Amino acid sequence: MDLSFGRESMTESLQRIVGAAEKRLTMPILGNARIRPSEDGGIQVDTTDLELAWRATTEGTISDGVDTTVSVRKLLDIVKAAPADATVQARIEGERLTVGFGKSRFSLATLPGHDFPEWEAAEIEHWLEIPQRLLRRLIEATMFSMAQQDVRYYLQGLLLVAQGSMLRTVATDGHRLAMNEAVLETKVGADQECIVPRKTVQELRRNLLDDETPVRVGFAPGQVAFDFGGARLTSKVIDGRFPDYERVIPKDLPGSLTVEREDLRQALARVAIVASDKYRGVRLMVGPGGCRLVTHNAEREEAEESLSADYQGDEVEIGFNLNYLVDVLNAIGADRIRMELRDGNSSALIQAEPADQARYVVMPMRL
Repeated sequence: MDLSFGRESMTESLQRIVGAAEKRLTMPILGNARIRPSEDGGIQVDTTDLELAWRATTEGTISDGVDTTVSVRKLLDIVKAAPADATVQARIEGERLTVGFGKSRFSLATLPGHDFPEWEAAEIEHWLEIPQRLLRRLIEATMFSMAQQDVRYYLQGLLLVAQGSMLRTVATDGHRLAMNEAVLETKVGADQECIVPRKTVQELRRNLLDDETPVRVGFAPGQVAFDFGGARLTSKVIDGRFPDYERVIPKDLPGSLTVEREDLRQALARVAIVASDKYRGVRLMVGPGGCRLVTHNAEREEAEESLSADYQGDEVEIGFNLNYLVDVLNAIGADRIRMELRDGNSSALIQAEPADQARYVVMPMRL
């Protein structure tokens, strides 16, 4: 056999790297995984879409000189179909890869490994280490605010900022902004800042565990890398100037509304039933008596909700895109939230109550 590997270890590696394989198949080989011996022993598998690349090493034996590519999704499905404790064996026969276990045999088309695009990985100059749970939380708390299909390409990603022992994530689409940060046990050698593309952010979110297992984050000119130990994700970064997000965050707002997060989320879900499909607008009327939500649509249908809330400040009537508010509420894990307001024409600042490091800015809309 040219290759031999355990079902569990190869399944884990292929599941991790499959997201980088190109689905549109502008180049057929981009839908394949490259398979060859690892320099550190075992089997190395690579995928790329030319913007990001995965490299994983899995336990197994492989003959010297093996360098081939095969559909990563088909190989993953085959390996997953094997019994849990099975050893999968494969042999290269001309332009086919024969894969087998037990009484099952599969013959897959291959393309030469030397035709696979070689990822030009830059030398990582600075590394920092962070628990996967913490990086996952930073990403989940902000990624929903990334722009989609915006001509301002630099908004179609997540800003990653490392300063000393602080790591910050920021995203904005021009109508809302999300920012979160964490203090780490290690420091980065020099301040770093890059815009991570949307697909890379999604790959990270898919692969990060909800535990204390560490992941290393590396910065290089034009690239960013995430090292999981047995696998590394390397990505190009977006070349552009991110907006001055600190200037966008309002300060010293006179009005402060504190409300149960789940109560507000459910109220928004109910008024959304009749909200305009086009504008998704909701009007908030806040004062000492609490908070009212009102919305309507082109058919003159209306919905109204009243909530108990603590409010300090002058009465304010302000309109928002209700989807933006729901996104923020879904990102906040606390039971209560605090919304700080100035007037109907100024952005609102939303945080957990009591406040943590995550901050959300939502611009008002005319209704």
